[in-house]
Amino acid sequence: MNNTSVYQKVFEIHDQVMGIIRSMKVPPYPSHYKKFFDKLFLEIADAELRKDQLDSEQKVLGNSKDDVTKYLDIAKRSVMSFTESHADIASVALEQQEYIDSSVNTVENYTAFNEGLSVLNKSLTDELNKAQLKINDLTIDLQEALSALTIDPLTKITNRKGFMDDLESAIEAGQSKKLSMVLIMIDVDNFKYLNEEHGHLAGDKILYFLAQTVKTMIRTADKVYRYGGEEFAVVLSRCDETQAYAIADKIRAKIEQSNLLYSGQSVYMTISVGVTIHQLGDTFDTLLGRADKALFCAKKSNKNCTVLLDC
Repeated sequence: MNNTSVYQKVFEIHDQVMGIIRSMKVPPYPSHYKKFFDKLFLEIADAELRKDQLDSEQKVLGNSKDDVTKYLDIAKRSVMSFTESHADIASVALEQQEYIDSSVNTVENYTAFNEGLSVLNKSLTDELNKAQLKINDLTIDLQEALSALTIDPLTKITNRKGFMDDLESAIEAGQSKKLSMVLIMIDVDNFKYLNEEHGHLAGDKILYFLAQTVKTMIRTADKVYRYGGEEFAVVLSRCDETQAYAIADKIRAKIEQSNLLYSGQSVYMTISVGVTIHQLGDTFDTLLGRADKALFCAKKSNKNCTVLLDC
């Protein structure tokens, strides 16, 4: 089953699920959506679609296990370093206490006592500095690990996890108002053919080229994400309907006119683009659902076009 066929079948199930949710007036929270989707999927999906779902879930599960392993490794190192550092600090502090308790409170011993306490204080300061250095190193490791979890290694842009985190956060912050936020979904046309014609390495180069091209065409405050496979998402802020369509179609035209070379061969590529604008009361699912529907319409309209769906 090719990617387009999978996309169409799953989107048909999605449309039916959304219809059921609307007719029953059930809030489209992820838990409610999943319940109806899983039930309908079991009733409708054929063997090939079930296999595709299983393969996708296994891939996600594998990625999740890798993520957990990274976190556990950092946590283990943090605990060990923290314990070692503080054990050294506690040891010096105990020496200080024992030294103070054993001191003879006489004028003759006052100078010697201060000198000994000064040495112990220096040891404590040294241990505190060592502990801080370890904490700094661990903080850097953790930041790098967190960054790696949200960066797509192939295209060097933010991945699906980062997209979901960013979009959900933005929507939650603007629950009571309409945001000047635009969501653009991009899909490479005939990507399977491009892979077969030029090879998978060329396919990888196409995805990297697309990601980096889009990145150069949007503002620093806006972001491009690899949503999955050959599909990308772009989130624009402070953008109205007219600007949104113009920017999205400019990206489409730029890709169509690009002269991408691979192994001395010119690779002609186009993209389909779906655009939608945040509406009052939008949830993550409704906003993404509209953008997906706009993209689906673009794919059905002979591809290499931009479709805006604002309601």
